Amino acid sequence: MLAGPIARSALAAETAEYDDGGDAVPPGAVGDPERVIILGAGWAGLTLANALRNAGVDHVLLEGRSRIGGRARTVDVAGVPVDLGCSWIHEPVGNPMTRFAEQAGVARDNADIELDVAVIRAFDGFLDRELTAAEKAAAFAHVVRFGEEAAGISAELGPGASVRQGARVYLNRQGLHSDARRHAEFLIHLVTEQSDNYEWERISLDYWANFESPYTGVGQGEFPVGGYRPMVLAMAGDSRVRLRHRVDAIERRPAGVTVRCTVTGDRPRRRVFKGSHVVVTVPLGVLKAGSIRFEPRLPRRKRRAIGRVGYGVFEKVAMVFDDAFWSDPAHTHMLFLSDHFPLELPLFVDLDRISGVPGLVATTAGRAGRRFRRLDREARLELVLARMAEILGRDVPRPVAWRATDWRADRFSRGAYSTIPVGSSLADLDTLAEPVGGRVLFAGEATSRARPGYSDGAMTSGIREAKRLLRRPAVTLSAG
Repeated sequence: MLAGPIARSALAAETAEYDDGGDAVPPGAVGDPERVIILGAGWAGLTLANALRNAGVDHVLLEGRSRIGGRARTVDVAGVPVDLGCSWIHEPVGNPMTRFAEQAGVARDNADIELDVAVIRAFDGFLDRELTAAEKAAAFAHVVRFGEEAAGISAELGPGASVRQGARVYLNRQGLHSDARRHAEFLIHLVTEQSDNYEWERISLDYWANFESPYTGVGQGEFPVGGYRPMVLAMAGDSRVRLRHRVDAIERRPAGVTVRCTVTGDRPRRRVFKGSHVVVTVPLGVLKAGSIRFEPRLPRRKRRAIGRVGYGVFEKVAMVFDDAFWSDPAHTHMLFLSDHFPLELPLFVDLDRISGVPGLVATTAGRAGRRFRRLDREARLELVLARMAEILGRDVPRPVAWRATDWRADRFSRGAYSTIPVGSSLADLDTLAEPVGGRVLFAGEATSRARPGYSDGAMTSGIREAKRLLRRPAVTLSAG
């Protein structure tokens, strides 16, 4: 692993041309984009606003929160920037998010946990000890082999099979039993459930086994130095964002749209915006909750797609200590095979290893994540510290500062990100991306067939909708 930032532009480029993976112009928009109303100042909305600004198109950017960034949120924990939402630039080679980081002059740290397998501390709560090097190697090898064989198993089981079913078939064929089976099953469970923020018995095996990223790179990818915040600010540039504007209704007419909002604060008030088009970039969880009223109602096929596509739970507890007492030349990130609850707190990401700061980020997702978030804020920290004490076999100090997420309770997110469960397919993502009546457009990671669940998927969806409105094969983005 590289010790320092792996790339940094000497001078950020002012503008650069981007496409969404191809030069085709998406159809479906009606009329010229005279005034575009954008709902949501996350990656999709900010990217779209950036492209429209560079094209000289009048637009209004509305955000319900009191900040920009959406599910990209960098906070300072005892002076250390930590991402509570998206953290990695996954598969960074060829990724437009990497290109934009370079354009903005943002360095990245290599954060490929998979390259640290030899020094990951893997603790088995059932055996009350760390796994040996041989046990770890064998378990990780099965994750790789399952990935190689999953497509074939999926073809045998059919489209209704889950990742859990596929994993059980694989483990049975390997003849694994006892501790060796438990270790392999834990890692397959971890890799699938944490990456898809969904219970593995509900994740579509067909989707998971056949997903192919358009980008490359080993392991998880890279951390932007300073977190995602400098990149969000660079994409926002001098865009005017109307914060605390909670959208209540979208009215579509043949000649344009009307968006009705509530401006929240000490003295809430109503506001109305009229435009030629509206682009809805709010998270899928908001659409599932029906927080925005559409008049006329959304088409039945789009409502069904909203209902079918999965939207899960992924929560973090970010902690900064006086020193990295858990880390030494033979130990870094921690895996916990819990004997309390399956995948309770399975992964502790070592910020000391990645960025040289004394921090840990504990993660939980899926069913364990839903259970974890029932605890109050202090109880979450106490549970994390108790599990750390088990892993390390010693008393653990309280962090000097810490933050816990609850994306599920956030009314402007209502969860983490999208995935494809059994009963859904990538075609549902295409349906989510379709314009309605030529005037109501949609963007966000849940509308990206190539990269659902990824920040770069949100970014390229904003590019896609800019291409659709401008009727161009590519758009221009500026940094800062």
